[in-house]
Amino acid sequence: MFARDAVAVTKSVNGEIRVVIGDRRRLIAEALAALIGELDGFTVTGVVADDEAVATVVAQQPDLALIGVGTDRTGAIELVRSLSSRAPGAEIVLVAEAVEPDLVRFVVDQQLSGLLLTDATGSDIGACLEQVAHGHAILPFGWRQALRSERNEALESLSGRQLQVLTLLADGCSYEEIAERLFITVNTVKFHVRSIFIRLGVRNRMAAARVLTKRTGSAQRPAGTGPGV
Repeated sequence: MFARDAVAVTKSVNGEIRVVIGDRRRLIAEALAALIGELDGFTVTGVVADDEAVATVVAQQPDLALIGVGTDRTGAIELVRSLSSRAPGAEIVLVAEAVEPDLVRFVVDQQLSGLLLTDATGSDIGACLEQVAHGHAILPFGWRQALRSERNEALESLSGRQLQVLTLLADGCSYEEIAERLFITVNTVKFHVRSIFIRLGVRNRMAAARVLTKRTGSAQRPAGTGPGV
């Protein structure tokens, strides 16, 4: 599990947790609905296979939403965003086939309630959803490594100049100091920093520095500084 603000789900009057299943693949959606419907303490209030069905199930005030993720990531993401905006009180859990970095990052960045894998047993799914209902977020084994691998790949994709800028940034240098050391303009430094942040999936220099130090063990001085972009 990963940390987030704990907000327990309020159960329905009959003591059951209301669950909505969302998946554009109708067969998968109905299979998930059948599985959840067999679990004690849960009741499936609707199946969302397209955007038109969202308004209908949201009116039923679901507690949880399970969103299946297949090859069409865009469809799943649209369902998540639609449900998040129309039913802000519902906890959302993705269901996917593997622990993929982009999905893990999406769950963490969007502060969703977690990610389940399709190879989980019915009892495991029930236990995980109980955790979600009590205000916890759940992620499968290996999620930290998945994020670490993604960021390592992002670091390796940086150009030599970008690595120099990142290293100096991690050392606490200002944009002006970086520009002076690398013989480039401040605007060029800002351009590189924006590109670095986007590639690493971070929002500030502290986060970027952590990615670098975790990868190398310690920030190293850039080699071969000199004129150029």
